[in-house]
Amino acid sequence: MSPEAGKRPVLQFRANNTNQLKCPFVNRTVCFILYQGSCVHLAGPSGAGKTTLANYIAGLLSRRQGTKMLRRTLGIDIEECTWDESIPEGERVGMLFQQTTLLDSLTVAGNVCVALENCPSKRNVLWSEAKTQSTIKRLLETVGLDYLRDGSKRPSELSGGMARRASLALQIAQDKRVIVLDEPFAGLDLTTAVGVAKELERLRKEKGTALLLISHEPDVVDVVMGKATKTEVLQRVSDVSRSSSSEDERSLSTTVTLERRGSDYDYHNRSPSHPSTFGKDARQRFIIKLLDYFLYSLPLILLTFLAAGLAISMLSADILRRVDVTDSVLSIVSREIKPIIQMFTGEEEVNPMYTMMINMKVKGMLNQTVPPAKATLFALGMAKLFVLEIGPLITALLLSGRIGGSYAGEVATMQSTSQNKLLTTLGISPVMWTLLPSLAASWIASPLLTISGTALALEIGAHIGPFYGIGSTDGYRVELWDAIVVPLRLRGVTSWSENVGWEHGGQALVDTAYSLLDIRCTFSDSYIDAIVEITTHPIGFHLIKSVVFMSIIMGVAEISARHDPDLTPRGVPKVITTSVVMGSLLVIFSDWAFSQLLLKRQTL
Repeated sequence: MSPEAGKRPVLQFRANNTNQLKCPFVNRTVCFILYQGSCVHLAGPSGAGKTTLANYIAGLLSRRQGTKMLRRTLGIDIEECTWDESIPEGERVGMLFQQTTLLDSLTVAGNVCVALENCPSKRNVLWSEAKTQSTIKRLLETVGLDYLRDGSKRPSELSGGMARRASLALQIAQDKRVIVLDEPFAGLDLTTAVGVAKELERLRKEKGTALLLISHEPDVVDVVMGKATKTEVLQRVSDVSRSSSSEDERSLSTTVTLERRGSDYDYHNRSPSHPSTFGKDARQRFIIKLLDYFLYSLPLILLTFLAAGLAISMLSADILRRVDVTDSVLSIVSREIKPIIQMFTGEEEVNPMYTMMINMKVKGMLNQTVPPAKATLFALGMAKLFVLEIGPLITALLLSGRIGGSYAGEVATMQSTSQNKLLTTLGISPVMWTLLPSLAASWIASPLLTISGTALALEIGAHIGPFYGIGSTDGYRVELWDAIVVPLRLRGVTSWSENVGWEHGGQALVDTAYSLLDIRCTFSDSYIDAIVEITTHPIGFHLIKSVVFMSIIMGVAEISARHDPDLTPRGVPKVITTSVVMGSLLVIFSDWAFSQLLLKRQTL
């Protein structure tokens, strides 16, 4: 009687070859049944379609679209892929990828924690910190990793065998009934490969996990299937590769063995009590991104606005200083006033004394009115230019490379190293994992950076103007404030300020509630005009432009990075370049659209 007799199948699979010219395998049918604790080895040469079938079973290809794609492009007809209906969909299958895949932004313990907290069968479990850490410790030790020493490492610090064991710990944490293993021994030395195989055999026997194994290492596969022991496999290889070197040749060679540090106890004194799992929550990733986007971008923004503020304020002040209308005004006065004087005096020649007195009076008037007018024009120009126009635009173009390129590179790297596929197998949306924390952080960082840069450029004008003889520092700041903090021309705002006043408040606010809720403009009954009035208010316009520009940049980066599901590391630089260029172009176009909206306000 077979071991499977009486057992209920976990998965029944059958795929048919419907096109001999397209199908990667020549078999007419590929079929198998997985039972609890069983192991099916998919053997065959490279390119025979093993990974394609494995991806379909693991859910990386959607049932409907994936079935159509396989039939149309590869001539593979998935006749049956039937799961035990008593097993919830989220608990069915996990995958250990051909390329060892861990989230490189987290430690090993953090990776396991993410897998554990997103386990479908444990979603309603309240995890205390102590319980979480003890479970992580148990899972890492199950696959032969040290909790304190290895749990605190980043994926880049792991050897090949350790990385495979860590990936296996993620799948164990998810309590999946079936684990698909795509070349889990590739690139490992024999001893390490056999060690991983023993962990898989123990997982199969002790937890009853079914394995679908793709491997070109038949001796190691025998260990997983329980057909051979570790000693037997190592002995086979030793018998085949035993050296026939002479004693003299062997004497020239030696073995230097580096032994790994042994126990948790020895390592405990230099390591924290628990490995860090920081970054596993969306809130933690948001904090990381916010600090990254703001702090690392701030010097770039400030230096750029420092240069722009100096250049524009110096140029503007120098132009205004050189503008002298005195001679032109006196010429006009002389030409226009002379006939009037002749008419009143009846003299053909105007007395030079009259002309001199008039010129002195006009010069005095010009000296009183022109300098303040220049100061007002200087302050107004700086405010309008930086607050309404180039401030948000300069920031957005800089952040298109700094933040947009960084985000596109991060997502593209995850795409090319199967990290997004790992998140999918863990039941986590890759978009939710990366986009939402990054987008929220950029929405905060971008306005703060824009305000910081604009404030610096405007403050520079307060010192450059007086240096060129244009107004005073205090006068410039007053003019600047009046240009930026303009009253909203809304009926509710006007009613409050004129009829109630901010000093009354309380009951007066209640008594005039209806009039306060009237958001129509004082000069129009159209709500569209009211929207234009609100959105183009200098402060709101400044912030809205920054958020919209940042949304465009992040959206382009997201689409560019996820466009190709089979992206390779070689394609990552192209993704970054595309993201930065397209994001910048769309920002420039949208800036033109905002300018048209601003012109709409000016005509109201």
